Amino acid sequence: MSPLEDLLSLTVCLWQTASFAREDIARVRSEFELHVGAAVQVESCQRLEAYSLGDCACHAPVRLSGKDALLHMAAVASGLQSVVLGEEQVMGQVRAALEPAAGPLRGLGDIAVAAARELRRNNNLTAHSGHLLDRGLAVGGVEAGGSILIVGTGHTARLVARRAQERGFASITIAGRRKPDASWFDGRAFRFLLLDDLPNAVPVDVAVGCLGSEAPAIDVAAGIPPVRRLILDLGTPRNFSGHSAAPLLTIATLLEAGQRHGTERREKLQESLRAILERRLEMAGQTRHSAVGALRAAVERVRTLEIERIQRLHPEIPRETMDTITRSFVNQLFRLPTERLKALDDPELGDQFVALFSEDAVPEAASVKRYA
Repeated sequence: MSPLEDLLSLTVCLWQTASFAREDIARVRSEFELHVGAAVQVESCQRLEAYSLGDCACHAPVRLSGKDALLHMAAVASGLQSVVLGEEQVMGQVRAALEPAAGPLRGLGDIAVAAARELRRNNNLTAHSGHLLDRGLAVGGVEAGGSILIVGTGHTARLVARRAQERGFASITIAGRRKPDASWFDGRAFRFLLLDDLPNAVPVDVAVGCLGSEAPAIDVAAGIPPVRRLILDLGTPRNFSGHSAAPLLTIATLLEAGQRHGTERREKLQESLRAILERRLEMAGQTRHSAVGALRAAVERVRTLEIERIQRLHPEIPRETMDTITRSFVNQLFRLPTERLKALDDPELGDQFVALFSEDAVPEAASVKRYA
């Protein structure tokens, strides 16, 4: 079956979970987990999504199928559905979800990820989770600067802290259960506080919640110091509870604001992505029965084996980095040969050309000469 035929049965079940309360997350997750083992499951602070082949009887509020489902996966992976346009972390989340998948579902997912990469590369989409601080300041009408408290020590907290540096905050305090021992924590640039000491800390201009999903909510009136200008809650479930004197913005608030603003650019990027995906689906439709399809399959086998070899020798290099570099090199190297091969009206010559790259096929003439 070709990828185009598999695409007809692709389904995605969607739940928007941005800033949900813990009990609502538990309710949604009970349905989401019905897909375990039969679907590619993508999780983020904004959404739960399950991609599968075939019909689904769950009660997801949104369901897409066929090409719309694949375009949605590509849009998510490229960051078009994120609060911060082009956020890069979501690409890793989609790739991680695809890792255990196999067969047609993995094949379709790889096409969506490849289209997302191409869109990001062509449009210089390089935003990250730290830019949520920019979005929060803009939506809240607050100027950068002064003092900022970042509650949490994980990946998002690190990116927000670095972004706070870049935006010119004079005092940056990181709060957590233990002081980070990772290289990103610079004791000269950041001050550290234990979570238990927060209620007695000095007032700050801005507070940002970056705690993990298992952390209990902190009461803003009793659990953190007074905040003068803005509280930004980046948690799902929410990091902060209660009422505060300063405005409190959540992921859901930022998402809604992002949908109202910047719509034109997102729509243009979505159309570009659609065109890229159509082209890649057409390419994928050229199966191994064609010379071009067979050539791509042979080269891809070699590329995949080489990535695995490099990863064994250099585990410190992220697999996605190796994948991007090798894919770009191979695409550039074989672009003209494959275009000219498609233009040939000579199947026999095409087969002979492909055989040069395949260990499974040795031209008969070469075989005779080898053993003569």
